[in-house]
Amino acid sequence: MSLIEWSDQFALGVEWMDDTHREFVQMVQSLDSAGEDAFLAQYDAFIAHTEDHFQRENEIMQQTAFPPLHCHLSEHENVLNIMRDVRRMVADEGRFDVGRVLVREMAPWFTNHAATMDNMLARFMQMQADGQSVSPSQMPPACGAGCGHEHEAA
Repeated sequence: MSLIEWSDQFALGVEWMDDTHREFVQMVQSLDSAGEDAFLAQYDAFIAHTEDHFQRENEIMQQTAFPPLHCHLSEHENVLNIMRDVRRMVADEGRFDVGRVLVREMAPWFTNHAATMDNMLARFMQMQADGQSVSPSQMPPACGAGCGHEHEAA
């Protein structure tokens, strides 16, 4: 059984996000079954995909003044830093075991990230597209949980 499978639970209703997330899930699946001879090349492609994925979201958040911007940006940066550190360990030290641990941990991380942070971003974007003005006080408290974001009561 695969670590993670695409399902409608991941669909956010923003086509480019859903397409990018489908690709992310497929790459995790491929890495999970990759042999050592193919692992590093696939991992490099996964890092490049994730950099592009996060950069697009980061740009949208900055352009739209997404209220918990700092939290979401920080999480993206932390994940990429970990991915790059693990890449060095695999390439320089042959630590495929560490690479495989990271791949296994990406499945639950993605499930949570998509359901919380990305879901909030998608909802925010949809509200703005519908012409609604959205202030930080209109964002649910969960959008800033654990990120030092002080949520004002609506």
